[in-house]
Amino acid sequence: MPLIHTYRLAELCEIASGPSGQQLEGLATNPEGVPVISPPDLTTEHKVDPRNIKRVGFGTAAGLKRFRLREGDLVYVRQGTLGRRALVGPAEANWLFGAACLRIRPRAQVILPGYLLHYLGHPLVHERITSQANRSQAVETLPSQALATAPVFVPPIERQRTIAGAMSEIGTQIEAHRQLIAKHEAFRLGLLTELLSDTFDGPTA
Repeated sequence: MPLIHTYRLAELCEIASGPSGQQLEGLATNPEGVPVISPPDLTTEHKVDPRNIKRVGFGTAAGLKRFRLREGDLVYVRQGTLGRRALVGPAEANWLFGAACLRIRPRAQVILPGYLLHYLGHPLVHERITSQANRSQAVETLPSQALATAPVFVPPIERQRTIAGAMSEIGTQIEAHRQLIAKHEAFRLGLLTELLSDTFDGPTA
């Protein structure tokens, strides 16, 4: 059995809050500018969906360099759908993250981003962290301290790599099944519509 160490998340990562709404002046759905990742842009597959992403102008982004993302960072939702998260890939490097998110930057020599991504999604870990949310406001808000003090079980790097790889493969298979189900549902609806076309197109009583 590999030796597993326990750390607080803040000992393994740099955790940063996103810029305020005032700092993101001019945030809008524009074809030009620097993308800003917000909670709606994170998918259930822990990726970033860029289709409806909002952007800030290059001038505004130049003053927000400390909020830039790197490949291997995690974006973690702190307001709204707490705990939704995504792993930043090469396509999102140098993008920004919004006020409703936290940036988690792992020390890759100690903990792999892919392992941490799935660890934070474990139901017991997720519940422990999100139970500390501030629910007195209209929108639930998670203090960064709730993440900073969260315990993390850290096996050796090779073991982390094995776990992360297995979890990613399972996630890929789940997504393939979801797409297949959606395709079959659409086919079933279309077939029913075709079979009943005379009824739908005919005169009504």
